[in-house]
Amino acid sequence: MTMSADQAVDMEPIGVILVEDEPATQDHLVQVLQSSSALRLLGLASTVQDAYSLLFMTQPKVALIDLGLPDSSGIEIIRWLSKNKPEVEPLVITTFGDEDHVVRSLEAGATGYLLKDYSNEELINHIVEVANGGSPISPLVARQLLFRMQNERVPEPGLQQDKITQKTSPNAGSITDRELKVIQQVARGFTAQEIAAQMGISTHTVSTHVKRIYKKLHVHSRSEAVYEASLLGLLDL
Repeated sequence: MTMSADQAVDMEPIGVILVEDEPATQDHLVQVLQSSSALRLLGLASTVQDAYSLLFMTQPKVALIDLGLPDSSGIEIIRWLSKNKPEVEPLVITTFGDEDHVVRSLEAGATGYLLKDYSNEELINHIVEVANGGSPISPLVARQLLFRMQNERVPEPGLQQDKITQKTSPNAGSITDRELKVIQQVARGFTAQEIAAQMGISTHTVSTHVKRIYKKLHVHSRSEAVYEASLLGLLDL
């Protein structure tokens, strides 16, 4: 059974930090975060360096990260979190919807990728979703990823086909039917909550399946898992 922000109010609030440099947007997001009893804002940062300092002083569950920061890209924060604080879920919220930013963010370890077009309630629910093992992705972003994968699935003759064959994971054959179903639904852009509802399992179980898939495919992010599954012919798109 999935959990919304309303259902999470009786639980410990989810610790969140916000990395955003545009004053008006920062003020708006602060108001949104503070309006929900399911969330607790632990601090603000407007640069990459400030974010590092904030992360040394706090223990958030979710880091809400803009990409266009004055001293560098928010992708650097995501990459740092993946290596140094893997328990923190990096959730991108940005105006950049192009393929380059999307792919680089997901490859760096972003748990979700949202464009700045959500209602306040939707954003709160997505943050709760991330904290509970979900991976929300804006529909436009999901379509771009599907298009990219479908193009990359077409093998080239000769040496390129050999390279694809060599990438096969020795553990790919041990992926269970349920794990296969999960990665196929992830590839279609469904959130963990949606997958859980479709399969009649909890979001925690979905997250567990995703982590096992990572281990079996030797990958570290959802985008890498989907890419590898595509090369292995596991996706029925």
